[in-house]
Amino acid sequence: MTFAEVEQAKLTGTGCTWLGGPDLSRRFATKEYRGVLKRRGQIVPLRPAPGAKEVFPYTYHQWVGGGMTIIVEDTGRIVGRGPENVETIATLRLIENGRSRSWAGRLNCGS
Repeated sequence: MTFAEVEQAKLTGTGCTWLGGPDLSRRFATKEYRGVLKRRGQIVPLRPAPGAKEVFPYTYHQWVGGGMTIIVEDTGRIVGRGPENVETIATLRLIENGRSRSWAGRLNCGS
């Protein structure tokens, strides 16, 4: 997911981004009550799932949209920190049609 795609979804500023794959590229971004997932080259809009818990101010651990549920499983283990952000080890889980897949990566939250 490019920064331009994040800007187009109005998700810049304080929020979280999940980074995965061998190049730790941006795959999922959230801000307040909005989120997006890049899947098969398409940007899928997401919203917090009913009853989702906050994992960082202004974002949530569980999202729904496009017939999918996305769950961010944050370990809380810090691997990077900046003046306005923190990066932790996190798993992104996708549930669709009763099937679940997970990917290891990092959750970067801040402003």
